[in-house]
Amino acid sequence: MESTFLSTAAGAFLIWEALLLIPMVPGKLVDTRDFSPLPRWQYNLFNVFLSTLGVASFVVAWFVLDGQEWAFIATLVLAALYVAVFSADLFAIFPVVPDPLPVQLLILEAIALASAGVGIVIAIQGIRM
Repeated sequence: MESTFLSTAAGAFLIWEALLLIPMVPGKLVDTRDFSPLPRWQYNLFNVFLSTLGVASFVVAWFVLDGQEWAFIATLVLAALYVAVFSADLFAIFPVVPDPLPVQLLILEAIALASAGVGIVIAIQGIRM
């Protein structure tokens, strides 16, 4: 019973994080900062990383909901990557651009960072099962 609950919670977490990430794509709907000071390769690589993180979340969510035990380890890795990405942006580590963080983005990133912490707890519990 608890294993099924943890699988559902981990799958829901991964889908939630990926859906939160979609509107936060740099230079789009919510993140309206000017990224022109960044080298183009850095900007493109960052977007590829974010896209891969989102797609990987959907893929791992499928496996964790299917009951694959290894998927909890992948969930832990993805949750840690979400923590790293959102912490780096919130604490102005990367990307560093002259524009301030838009309020909507700040709120979404704070929510995503907090839920990533919950995702880490869920993943650890799933690994311990």
